[in-house]
Amino acid sequence: MANPRAKVIGATFVMLAIASILLISNEENVGANAWALLALSGVFAAAAVMVFFQQEEITAHEGGNSIQAVQEQQTEAQALPDPAEDGFDVPVV
Repeated sequence: MANPRAKVIGATFVMLAIASILLISNEENVGANAWALLALSGVFAAAAVMVFFQQEEITAHEGGNSIQAVQEQQTEAQALPDPAEDGFDVPVV
């Protein structure tokens, strides 16, 4: 199946380009709005090209059927220090 992102971004590019062409033809000059639509359509054209040539990553998850026992291990780096030893005051309620 083709990448649907490329199709959507490509369709957006085409719609913006057509809108800018219609705006230019209706106003009979190239105004700021037409330049903005042309610039925005250029951004979508670049995005469409990048997405179109992007390789899809297919990752197979091996070991999905196997169950592995996980042991809880706590090292010194993971252990939290005692607040009293680090100079913090211990609140007394």
